[in-house]
Amino acid sequence: MAKAVSPKKPSKHTGKKTGALGQGVTVPALRVVQGTSTFYVFSMKASELWPMVSINRREETEDRGYQRVLSQARVQAVANHIKSGKPIPNSVLISLDQATYNEADRTLSIPSGTDIGWVIDGQHRIAGSHEASGDIDIELCVFAFESVDVEFQIDQFVTINREAKGVPTSLVYDLLSHLPDKKKPSDIAIERAAEIANELRRRESSAFYNRIVVTQSPTKGKISITNFVRKVSPLVHPERGSLRVYTLPEMTSIIDNYFLALRRTYPEQWSKTDNVFFRTLGFGAMLNVFEEIFQITLTEQGGFTVGNIESTLKNLKHFEFQTWESYGSGNKAEMEAASDFRTDFTRSRSVSVKGSLKL
Repeated sequence: MAKAVSPKKPSKHTGKKTGALGQGVTVPALRVVQGTSTFYVFSMKASELWPMVSINRREETEDRGYQRVLSQARVQAVANHIKSGKPIPNSVLISLDQATYNEADRTLSIPSGTDIGWVIDGQHRIAGSHEASGDIDIELCVFAFESVDVEFQIDQFVTINREAKGVPTSLVYDLLSHLPDKKKPSDIAIERAAEIANELRRRESSAFYNRIVVTQSPTKGKISITNFVRKVSPLVHPERGSLRVYTLPEMTSIIDNYFLALRRTYPEQWSKTDNVFFRTLGFGAMLNVFEEIFQITLTEQGGFTVGNIESTLKNLKHFEFQTWESYGSGNKAEMEAASDFRTDFTRSRSVSVKGSLKL
């Protein structure tokens, strides 16, 4: 059994982490040869692996190290995941110095000492598993290279983190509905927004028909489901969303009616190939002012039909969307564009009230 030397809590580590093994350990292992590289596959308890391995972290002011600074948030997320009874099936990749393999009984002997093993990939999984080990001490699947230098380790680290492709966010959104019912409110909001997007992109009468892209990058006049979910999920959040009191079909119609009304109110803008409402900036800006238009329309019109919304916007038919061209992109730009629209909207309502005043 491996004996840890002065194990430390993962959350306390900054800079290089020095691992140590007080007494050598032998584990069952398989040897794998790929080209000129040899590595071993074995399992080890998280409580034993974390104290044993060293981490060569990158230092801000020095040209050495290659690992990222350990994020306590990520460590705790992994720990919570394990404590909830869920597995960590991914392997971690390390390099072992001076380990010896016995082909006859298929065992790997790791000697005692300091800096005997180095983490190449998986420091947060190892740290988070160790953090949870007081409650559940899971076994981690370890892939270990045999005595490779730092240059080789860096090459592996860069290859894994640069070349490996993550699952597209849009696919994650699309699959959320298949997960168990135990979801966080934010997950429910994302799932609802994704369901609304999928319904509207397929509905021929919708303003979003064939305009929401799921698996590819959006072309002009279209938006990604990721962008749609980003702006709509806060509105349908089950605890604080302004549309939380409505059913999913009602939420869907509310969002669709809003953009159908924009199509009717601004037909010239809508007919453009590069429709402002389906650019990231314009889409974000119009969703930023949605709640005010929604509340005013409900209060004054008694409903939120396309006609009701048109009536609310009727005095703002000549808004100059081209002024948004200089704003760039990002949340700040969306907020500035929304502020422009809000200012003119408020001014147009003020003029309307004054014009209808009778003495």
